[in-house]
Amino acid sequence: MNDLIDNQSHYALARMRFLDPSPERMREPSIPGATMLGDGGENLPSVLEAICADSIRERNLMSWLQELTPMDVKDFDFPRDPSGRVHLHIVERNGRKVSAYSASDGTLRFLGILAALLNASEGGLYFFEEIDNGIHPNRLWLLLDLIEQQTTEGNIQVVTTTHSPALLAWMSDTAFENTSVVYRDQYWADSVIRPIAGLYNLRELRESKGLERLLTSGWFETAMKFSEGDSDSDHLDDDEDDWEQGVLE
Repeated sequence: MNDLIDNQSHYALARMRFLDPSPERMREPSIPGATMLGDGGENLPSVLEAICADSIRERNLMSWLQELTPMDVKDFDFPRDPSGRVHLHIVERNGRKVSAYSASDGTLRFLGILAALLNASEGGLYFFEEIDNGIHPNRLWLLLDLIEQQTTEGNIQVVTTTHSPALLAWMSDTAFENTSVVYRDQYWADSVIRPIAGLYNLRELRESKGLERLLTSGWFETAMKFSEGDSDSDHLDDDEDDWEQGVLE
C-alpha cells in the first residue's frame, strides 16, 4: 500500500510544472525536436513547431493568437540558422514576417502560455506566477477563457497568482468559486489562504461593487482580518455595516 502511495505521489510530482515565461528566453532560438517548454519559456520555437505539425492544435493555436493580437496573423515560420537552431517568425497575412526578437513581450508571454497548455500532458498540474504580466488588460479575458477551456477539455489543472484588478473583473462564476486570497498580517506568524467565495458577503458585493474595486479599496485585507477574528479597533470597525460602508465608499 505504501509503495502504491509513493508511486502515485512520485507520478503527481513529476507532472507538476512551475512556469514563469520570460520574453527574453522565448526570443532565443532552440534545439530542433525539443517538445517541452522550459520553465522560463525556453524552446518556444521548437515547441510551437511541434504543435503546428498537428493541424488541429495548429488551428487552435492560431485562433487564440488572432484573438489576442492586432497583428493579422496567418502562420508561423521556423527558419534554421547556420548552427541548425530553430528561430521563430510570426507571419502576417500580407506576407510580412515578424521575428520573435521584434514581437512584443505580451505576445510572447501569451504564446508561451499557449504553448504550455496546448502541449500539456493529461493530468498535469501547471503553476504560473503573475500570469497577467505583459498582457493588455483588454485581453485578460482571453487568458481566463484559455485556462478554463484547457482545464475542462484537457484534464489538467492550472494554478496562477495575480495582483491584477482587471483580471478579477473578467472572472467567471466558475473561476470565482475556485479562487483564493493569500494574506499575511504584520501580527501573524504565517500567511493565510481563504477561498474568496467564503469571505464576508462577497457573492453579493461582487455583483454590486465588483471584485476589482474591492481589491483596490483594501477590502480583501480587512475581510481577511475579520475572518480570522481580529477585533482590534485599529484594523476593523466593530459595526459590520459601518465597516462595509467605510471600506467601499
